[in-house]
Amino acid sequence: MKLLALLLAAAAAAPVTTLPRPRFNAPAHAPKPSAVRFVEISSRPRPISTTNVFANGPTFDGLPLQLVANGLLIYGEDGATTRVVVSQGRYAFDFAKYAWPPRYVPADKEFVYEQVQWAKELGGVLYVETSHLTYAYSSYGLNAYLNAIDLKTRKLLWRSPALVANARDFVIAGNVVVTGYGFTKEPDYLYALDRRNGHVLARLLLPNAPERIALHGRTLTVKTYDHTVVAKLVGA
Repeated sequence: MKLLALLLAAAAAAPVTTLPRPRFNAPAHAPKPSAVRFVEISSRPRPISTTNVFANGPTFDGLPLQLVANGLLIYGEDGATTRVVVSQGRYAFDFAKYAWPPRYVPADKEFVYEQVQWAKELGGVLYVETSHLTYAYSSYGLNAYLNAIDLKTRKLLWRSPALVANARDFVIAGNVVVTGYGFTKEPDYLYALDRRNGHVLARLLLPNAPERIALHGRTLTVKTYDHTVVAKLVGA
């Protein structure tokens, strides 16, 4: 709690950068063969569980704290509309203009807000996942992106193809960002993205939607809706 209090105090002085509206890239295709690949080691059923985010905390610019990710503080009106990423008095990025897809099924409007799901800073770049948690067709497939922000220029470096990142987190291994995407009856995959440009290098079919990804060396443990998958990341 002492660490969180320090982070909150420092965050109060962070300047806010509202990022301009990005392009909503088309969904990812199957990647071309590359040196990077996944090798599945095991896939076993596990009990279904739920994970609660940090909610009802202090506020930033009138928004309550909803999630703490890698020391970054993520704020939103509620747990389904997180949009501001703050770092210890250094910066605050508002992703409000990333939230609404260009098109969506009108009846599904309440479900298609593409909120900040997870964030991580590394090497002068802020990596941020933005996605909604409903069917891809609700936003015509324009959902679930990984975004890379240059912290020096405070501008978008690159944005991944759509439908590669809606898990609750992602991990970074060398020059690869490992993300996960899936939802109910849609195909569920683990993805390897090039850290330099967001291109898809490899993917691994999962039994169902990925929720959490952990990295130990080059071994990945992926918790899906009801399975635990262990895989090796090769060539990263």
